[in-house]
Parts: sequence; structure tokens; C-alpha cells
Amino acid sequence: MKFGLRIPLLHDPEAEDPFHRTYLLCQEAEAAGFDFVTLTHHSFTPECQTSAPFVTFAALAARTRKLRFATCIFLLPLHHPVAVAEQVASLDVISNGRAILGVGLGYRDYEFEGFGLSLKDRGARANESLTAIRGAWTTGRFNFQGKHFQIADLPAVPIPVQQPHPPIWVGGLSEPALNRAARLGDGWISDNMALLDDVATMAETYRTHCAEAGTRPFLVVPRNAGIGHTRAQVTREWFPSAAEFHLGYVKAYLESGLEITDPVYLKMLAGESVTVEEFTRDRAIAGTPEDCIRQIAAWRDRCGADAMLFLLNEELPVDGLVDTVRLFGREVFPTFTDQSRQSS
Repeated sequence: MKFGLRIPLLHDPEAEDPFHRTYLLCQEAEAAGFDFVTLTHHSFTPECQTSAPFVTFAALAARTRKLRFATCIFLLPLHHPVAVAEQVASLDVISNGRAILGVGLGYRDYEFEGFGLSLKDRGARANESLTAIRGAWTTGRFNFQGKHFQIADLPAVPIPVQQPHPPIWVGGLSEPALNRAARLGDGWISDNMALLDDVATMAETYRTHCAEAGTRPFLVVPRNAGIGHTRAQVTREWFPSAAEFHLGYVKAYLESGLEITDPVYLKMLAGESVTVEEFTRDRAIAGTPEDCIRQIAAWRDRCGADAMLFLLNEELPVDGLVDTVRLFGREVFPTFTDQSRQSS
């Protein structure tokens, strides 16, 4: 099993090296045994400074040796496939083969309005982009004619280090998204809100599509994650932030007209108390190292997760984040590394 970490941009404007804490966290993640780190991607969003994730990844690549870099997710419909293919290939060359392109459709109206695009075209634009990018990376040339993109027969430069190309992970929960991930991707990214049984059901559908397309499935599961020497520590340092994170999404779902039936979320919306055990069950990776090992194993065994992507409490000071990363590496990862070695 692979393990990833969402990296916050810890900006220190008064420092000579403004992102020194982000660099430190990546170096600690690499030393702890994390396989990859991710950045999100948004435009016109003041609270999110990752409008150019490949630029940031290039800086991280210069300060690490083995760590891989995945967008999770890059809003593919907003950009031209030539620009995306060139940027990812450039990162792959700079990092000596450590780039992963994780894409999704996006959902925020203002981002599409800012680029002069229609939200309703996002699926078709993504399909065309993925086809064009894979074709360019595989053949070494762009040559694509579609409804949204027309690209002449021209060289694709640079050529990525990874062959046949950097992995493409596709996010989304709908039937078209699962089909897209199977046909045009090398992996599927679930979300960090759906419960274990729901993800397992979607994973089964995704694998069915992979069998039909003749592709190999790879499942990436993002989860809010926290670890401590005691459950009391996790309740104190992790739970409030994770609950607030989820509640924000739940309220957004309600505003968009979606129905919420999860009893834990309904209690939270009603202002009733929820224990960390209630919240975490089949939803998050949190607790003592033993708790986390048991929970990760459940995701691996129930839905066949190939990679877990951890979203930590990014409100912690950098020392707290480093301690969390080190504890996962020291107390949790060896269980799964040893098992993978024994089975190989």
C-alpha cells in the first residue's frame, strides 16, 4: 500500500525563504516513508494559494529525492491540454520521473466564469483533454481534433521521464467519473467524505469499468487523518478541526440541494455532541497507532485501497505536523510495508 500526504502551503512572508516550513514538512514526509504528497488546485480563491501547483512542485522536487508529486486534484477543464501536458512533463523531467497528474472536473461556478467557460461543458472538455494528453505522451506528438480542442500535428516537448507516461489519476463519484477513470486514467481518486461501504460500492463499479476497458485498477482513498499516543490527545488536537472540515462540506451540500442522511452529520447539524469514535468509524483514520493500523487495514480489505491520502489538521503548528508525520512513519507504515514485502 502507498501512503500520501496533502501538503499545506505554510507561507511565512517575513522569512527569507517564505515556504521553508512547507519544504521541511515534505522532507519529513519523505524521511517518514510517505510515497507521495499532493497539492490542491483552485483559481480566483484567496484562501487557496495553489493556482499553479506544478510550479510549487518543482520547488519541492529540488529539495527531495524520492517523494512523488500528485495534483489532487487539478481542474483539468479550465486549461488547454497542451499547457497541462507540457507542465506535467516538465515537472517529470525536473524531478526525474516523480510527477503524477491527478485531475477532476471542478464545481465552483466562479472559476469557470473567470476562464470564460461553461460549467456544463466540463465533462466533455476533460474527456478530450485526457485523450489528447495521453496521446501526446504516448506518441511524442500532439494531433487531436475534437469539439473543444483542435491541436495540429506537432511535437510534444518535453518527453516525460516516466514511460509510457506519468500516471493519470481521475477523481469523481458519479458513474461518468468512474467510467472516465477506468477508460482514460491510471487510477481513481475517491473523495474524503463518503463512508467505507459507499466507497467500496463505487470501487466495485470502477473495477467493472476497468475490466471492460482492459485497464488495471488503482484506487486512491483520501481521508482526514490524525494520530496520537492516546485517544484523548487525538480528541483534543485533531477532532475539532476534522469535524469543522466535514461540517463545512455538509452545509455546502445542503445549499446545493443535496439530501443529508448520515446520522452523524445530522447530529452535528443539530448541534448535538458526537464522539470522536462515532465520527471516525468508517470515515477517517484517527486514534492511536493501533487504531490507525486497524482502520487502514479495513479500507484495504473492504474496498481494495491501493493508496491512502492523509489530510492532517493543517491548523497545527509545523512542529505538530512533523510529529504527526513521524508517528505515522514510525508506528503505522511498517505494518503495511512488512506485509507487502512478505506477499511479494
